[in-house]
Amino acid sequence: MKMVLKAIFIGVISFFVCLFGNLLLGAAVGAMIPGGDAFLNAYFHPLYTAVTLLISLVISCTYLIVQKINLLLEKIEDAKNPD
Repeated sequence: MKMVLKAIFIGVISFFVCLFGNLLLGAAVGAMIPGGDAFLNAYFHPLYTAVTLLISLVISCTYLIVQKINLLLEKIEDAKNPD
């Protein structure tokens, strides 16, 4: 699988995992806050989605950067040891 497709796949999976984790955990935490109800907590769902999108973007970009660094390190080692 190509590196870019794998990064997209990781980003999509992490988006859904973080989104549903935030919605479930956020709803439970919001219910424990005094004065919090379903109506007030509904305003936070777009924020959860935005934060989740940023998290998945950071995870995907970090994966791509690490893979590029590893590729560069392999090329440097191959240049030093021309066997």
